Amino acid sequence: GEYFSVMETKTNIMKATKYIHYKVEAAITAQLSKTDLTAAQSHVLMCIMDGGDIYSSDIHRRLHISRSTVSGLIKKLRANGYITYENGSECCDERHKRICVTDKAREHKAEIDRCMKNIESTAFEGFTKEELDTLNGLLTKMAENTKQITKGGL
Repeated sequence: GEYFSVMETKTNIMKATKYIHYKVEAAITAQLSKTDLTAAQSHVLMCIMDGGDIYSSDIHRRLHISRSTVSGLIKKLRANGYITYENGSECCDERHKRICVTDKAREHKAEIDRCMKNIESTAFEGFTKEELDTLNGLLTKMAENTKQITKGGL
C-alpha cells in the first residue's frame, strides 16, 4: 500500500540525485576536456580561487569532501601547474600551507565559470523561482538529515 509507495518514491529520489551528480560531473569533465582538469579538480580550484587565504582544511569543510580526497586533488592540481604553496610554507604539514593559484589557473577561470553556468542553466531549465526555492529547501533538509549517517546515527 502506501508504505511501498513512499519507499519507492524515496528510492527514486536517491537514484535521481545519484544520476544528476553523475551526469553533472561527466558534463563538467567533458566540457573542460581541453584543459587537464577533472570535475572534482575544477570544484577544488574554484573553491581556492573564490576563497581568499585558503588551506586544505578549508576546502575539506567547504566542499564536504574527505581530507585524503582533498590532498589527492591538491597534489594533482599542483603537479599540473594550477596551484602552488605560499613561499616559505614548504617546511610544514601541507594542511597548514596556504594555497595560491597560478597564472594557469587564472587563465582557465572564465572557462570553468562558463562551463558551470551552462550546466546550471540546462539543469534548471523551465524551473520557476518558487520551484527552485522549494527544491533548495528540500535538498538542504535532506543534506542536514544525511549528516547523521556519518555520525553513527544510522
